[in-house]
Amino acid sequence: MINVIKATGEIEPFSEEKLRNSIKRAGIPKNQQDQLIDYIESNLYNNIHTSQIYKHISDFFKKNHSYGRSKYSLKQSLMDLGPTGYPFEDYVADILENEGFKTQVRLQFTGKCITHEIDVLAEKDNKKIIIEAKFHNAPGIKTDCHVAMYTKARFDDIKEKNNLDEVWLFTNTKVTEDALSYALCSNMKVIGWSYPDEQSLRDLIEKSRLFPITALTTLSQIQKQELMQNHIIMCRDLVKNPEFLDILAIDKTKKEKVLEEAGFIVLN
Repeated sequence: MINVIKATGEIEPFSEEKLRNSIKRAGIPKNQQDQLIDYIESNLYNNIHTSQIYKHISDFFKKNHSYGRSKYSLKQSLMDLGPTGYPFEDYVADILENEGFKTQVRLQFTGKCITHEIDVLAEKDNKKIIIEAKFHNAPGIKTDCHVAMYTKARFDDIKEKNNLDEVWLFTNTKVTEDALSYALCSNMKVIGWSYPDEQSLRDLIEKSRLFPITALTTLSQIQKQELMQNHIIMCRDLVKNPEFLDILAIDKTKKEKVLEEAGFIVLN
């Protein structure tokens, strides 16, 4: 039996079914799925780290000149929105706008005791919701209970003065059991990487093709940062508005490759 070491340090048996499901979920073309699984299994050894498996997957796509890696590495793409949390706040606002909310980011609210900066304010159906967009940029980290507790405490301080209805915790990682228990007990909605079922962050991204520009392999990290500094966060923004790439010092051929990859991510 081959064991796999996860980013958290946990050990679990390698599962071909789990790998196959993740490949399908990422929208990898059917004609590549079996090839990819065969390639990964040929490179397995006991106590292999998940990071090494992801490297083999990336190598497979490079060898096959495929943009599949762009969609498969979604979790890492979200972590690459850093190092600050501001692009993630903008990203959360964009996701909620796609769900019909009106949003504002980084607002100051005066409470009973102190003034707070709120990551995202979302409004829909006559409800005003404040959202803590908790960003982590390293694998293996979970959003823990103290985040849920301080999010609720801030809401309690400002809700009456500002006529607020709800508080949500939105994070790009998994959430600890204690954090989830506290949040649910406090009537706080939680959206994490894989929670809740069918409405998790991963679900919201994949169902609407809201992939971040950090998924693109045709741009350097510096180029992605330059786009994010100009509040260009989504691949679909580049597909709809190719002129956004004009802020980068890249030639026509490079732009065409970027747009080709963005189109693959958004439209397939």
